[in-house]
Formats: sequence, C-alpha cells, structure tokens
Amino acid sequence: MTLLALGGGVLLAVYDLRTDDTGIEVGLLLIASLALAAISPRRWWLVALCVGLPIPLVELASGAVPPAGAFALGFTIAGSLIGFGISRARSAA
Repeated sequence: MTLLALGGGVLLAVYDLRTDDTGIEVGLLLIASLALAAISPRRWWLVALCVGLPIPLVELASGAVPPAGAFALGFTIAGSLIGFGISRARSAA
C-alpha cells in the first residue's frame, strides 16, 4: 500500500509541474488519499505523507515558493482522515 501511495504522490507531483489546474489537482489529492486511507486505515498518516509530500519536495527543488506545496500536504492529511473515519464507521456498523 505504501508503494502505491508513494507512486500516486510522485505522479501527482509530476502533474503539478505540468499544469496550473489547481482544482483538479486538489480533487485528485483528496480522492487518492481518501481511497488509500480507507483501504489501509491503520496507516492513514503514512498514506497522507506518501501522497502529499512529493509535491512540496518537487516544488522546493524547482525553486517554487514552499508554502504552496504545504497546502497539498494539508489536503492529503484531510483526505486521509476522512478515509480513516469512513473505514472506522464501516467496521463499526
């Protein structure tokens, strides 16, 4: 699961370099982190880091403003927490 999350994060980082379509990218970040955290709820925090951390790292390496990439990490943490909550609610029912 970790490799899948990291692969998704790298693909989204490459997508971030090639486009200015922030809305679609935020949606993809949320969907990826939510789905992967729902599948693997024990490691929701690792999913959030693997999906969201490549974007700030790539932006930092390319000389972009670092706070912009930090928002991506925030969205993946939110998506992973939602996925974790969905998984817990599903298992409790």
